[in-house]
Parts: sequence; C-alpha cells; structure tokens
Amino acid sequence: MSLNCVFCSKPVFGHSGLTVPLKGPAHQQCFHAYNVLKRTFRKLDITELNDDELRDLKDLVLAEENDRHRQNEPGGEIELF
Repeated sequence: MSLNCVFCSKPVFGHSGLTVPLKGPAHQQCFHAYNVLKRTFRKLDITELNDDELRDLKDLVLAEENDRHRQNEPGGEIELF
C-alpha cells in the first residue's frame, strides 16, 4: 500500500512524511512550501472565494478602513466609494 503526497503526488514514507488534517499524507517539505505559498487570513482561504465573494470581501475591507480612518480624524466624514 502506497500513500501519495497530496501536494506532489509522490509516495510518502519514512520520517519525512506527516498527515495534514483534512488533506492527507504529505512530505514535510511540501507541506512547509504549501504553508508559505497559500493565501489565507485567520483560516479564511481566499483562493476558495469566487469572484463575487472576493469583490464583496474587498468592499468590506475598504469600508472598514474608511470607517477607522474617519473615526481617528476630528470632524471626519463618511467616504463613499
């Protein structure tokens, strides 16, 4: 029985292998590279968002930045975009 790495599809065996929760077996090097390259923020994987969801998230972030900026300025006004 052979277990293949979920990232490179090569067989995983010995001390260089590990099990990634919800994914499967992986080489340590492949898992570390995956962690460095993945685009997540606090467990939100933005690569899984469709285009509409990504635009909605961007709008929410911009609105939050504008609100925080406005709150820190005396006499700040709501900025529409």
